Amino acid sequence: MAKPHAESDRQASLEKEQNSLKRSARWTYNTAMDPSIRLVPEFVMLGSDELRKALPLNEHEHPGCYEFVLIERGKARWELEGGLYETQAGDLFHSRPGEKHRGGFNVIEPCKFWWLIISAPHQEGWLRLAPEESIYMDKALSRLPRVMQIGLPPVESFKKLKKALIIEGPHQSTAVRSALLDILLALIQPSAGTYAIAPDLLHQFNGLVVRMGNEPEWRPSVEELAAIAGVSTSHFYRTFQEFSGEPPITYVERLRVKAACRQLVEFQDSVTDISHRLGYQSSQHFATVFKRFVGVTPTQWRNSHNDSPK
Repeated sequence: MAKPHAESDRQASLEKEQNSLKRSARWTYNTAMDPSIRLVPEFVMLGSDELRKALPLNEHEHPGCYEFVLIERGKARWELEGGLYETQAGDLFHSRPGEKHRGGFNVIEPCKFWWLIISAPHQEGWLRLAPEESIYMDKALSRLPRVMQIGLPPVESFKKLKKALIIEGPHQSTAVRSALLDILLALIQPSAGTYAIAPDLLHQFNGLVVRMGNEPEWRPSVEELAAIAGVSTSHFYRTFQEFSGEPPITYVERLRVKAACRQLVEFQDSVTDISHRLGYQSSQHFATVFKRFVGVTPTQWRNSHNDSPK
């Protein structure tokens, strides 16, 4: 009689494990735990993640190393040296050796991204480059803007690096070094990007974004947004996602949550009043949406922000 129960328990365990894997899309190669790549001591870590909800990302640093983060889909904010930097699909954010940085408000928002940690080009023979090439690379990396739009083509170079790390063999170090150089060249010699949106449509998008920010309670449908922009619904959906890095309604929701963050600090109104003012049917629904984007409840965010040093 125990056998059916055991089989049921095993099936439940398998389903739980499968669901957990579906929720987690993280992959990393970290030389602190994984084998170092022979002849490429400069490489420290590569990772990719697709977050379905906001997760904590507290202050940290990488002594002697650069960290580069490329957003493939969605948006993320970063805090560094008192500045707040916003990134979207195709944007690259970086920290220089020893700089302390963190996710915006100590969280990283739902998004898909890649990150690379590599030692700074200070030592002789860095990535087997000639001395003058290492000096040029060092100067070029030190002049990079904190956030730059490099488009999505470099994602293929990140995938190339991942493949090189996974496949062992006599040419692994050469493949890893080649992929690293592909990525670094994309940073210091960026292409014009991947977006080819007509200028008049870009103007419409910018106007819509301004209205969304000014009227956070506005809840337009994709059809309504497309009509305002003067294009078909399908064309609007595709091009707006290229423009913003996420679907239109998700983008609208993110701006609404951003307005909520501001109002929770600037006003003493209750969470319920703020949720109603922003067009949410209930404070419970508001709290669920808020936590999905920010990682904490509205009350927790308000308390932590009010308690933080000015």
